[in-house]
Amino acid sequence: MPIVTHEDAIELSKLDVEVAHLFTKLAHKINSLGSQEKKLGEMYQSYGKDLQEYQRKLRDKSKQMDVLSREDNSGVESEDVSECKKRIHDVDDQIKMIEGFYDRLKDLSLQKKGLTKKMVEHSKLVIHNAKIRKSIVMLGLKIEKAKNKMIAAESISGDEDKMKDIDREFERSNKEVSKKWDQILDERSEVNQVWNALKDSIDEFE
Repeated sequence: MPIVTHEDAIELSKLDVEVAHLFTKLAHKINSLGSQEKKLGEMYQSYGKDLQEYQRKLRDKSKQMDVLSREDNSGVESEDVSECKKRIHDVDDQIKMIEGFYDRLKDLSLQKKGLTKKMVEHSKLVIHNAKIRKSIVMLGLKIEKAKNKMIAAESISGDEDKMKDIDREFERSNKEVSKKWDQILDERSEVNQVWNALKDSIDEFE
């Protein structure tokens, strides 16, 4: 069984800080992805507007073809009119699908903002927690050295009282870190729900 030293606790504090910084970096990357998803949604929204314009012109064409199909020598058959109306219906389905798709993309981008906000908050709490852990170790070493030097108990009592305060602060900090992590898990669940809604909104794209 290896002996655990104060260096081990300090190393854990250091690693906590490093992990927290990387977690914040991930949050920024997720934010960037969310911004790109929002832009993609806006591009599909613009495409949807072009489809609507195309559909309106198809309707004008359908009405004109319907008029001409009543004339024997117009060159427009009733089948041609039916085919044009079918195309209008197909475009209508496509417009509705795209509207649902870009709405879900924007929802996803917005939901990710909530997640990344909690991630950054969690990282800050972890870093604060790591600093408290290091303070406990350093103060503990100070008290231990004082006792080894046979310094009077009343001289040490101030540091021991301070240690009790720091221990309580560390306990509160641990609870805050744990609570924030639970919030992250809740936010992730919300993001996954929006992801599923996004996947469900996709049928066929040209």
